[in-house]
Amino acid sequence: MTKNLFGIFEESDIERLVTLISKLEESSFDFLKLEGEDIKIVIGKNGMSDVIEICQTKVEAPSKGNGEYAAKPQSEDENGKNNITDEKETISNFNQGEDIQEQEGTVFIKAPTAGLFYAQPEPGAPLYVKVGDKVNKDTTVALLEIMKVYNAIAAGVSGEITKIHVQDMELVEAEQPLFSVKLI
Repeated sequence: MTKNLFGIFEESDIERLVTLISKLEESSFDFLKLEGEDIKIVIGKNGMSDVIEICQTKVEAPSKGNGEYAAKPQSEDENGKNNITDEKETISNFNQGEDIQEQEGTVFIKAPTAGLFYAQPEPGAPLYVKVGDKVNKDTTVALLEIMKVYNAIAAGVSGEITKIHVQDMELVEAEQPLFSVKLI
């Protein structure tokens, strides 16, 4: 005989959920997200489920103040990807709610896609780059993880890192500024 808890779960479902929670606690994963037609469950360790929900909220593009969206001039790298801007631009920082303004002679290295940002190759290893480090076009500045696939992010420009806009293991959006680089 199965009981129907809250009109959603049968007793066997609860047992499976408890097993999943136990497996999550034993694993290296930070969260588990399950979605069905009528239900969505997010279980996280150390507040990770809160981070996922925050990152799923929609972020508006900055506007000029008159209802029009500000143009975002961009240049293409050698792969044809638009990930670095050359002119002044104001962008909303997704996590801190502050505006990031490009300075003259400074460009952003942006996330090519949404994913999990890694500032170091593995836990305990040195950071790829720090503020003050010199980078070349092919210098790896970070890793971006998308569904357990890791992509190296190259600087794309030669210059000096002046600011790091995101934290290690932070979820980032596509086109979100990751680093500010002063061109040399």
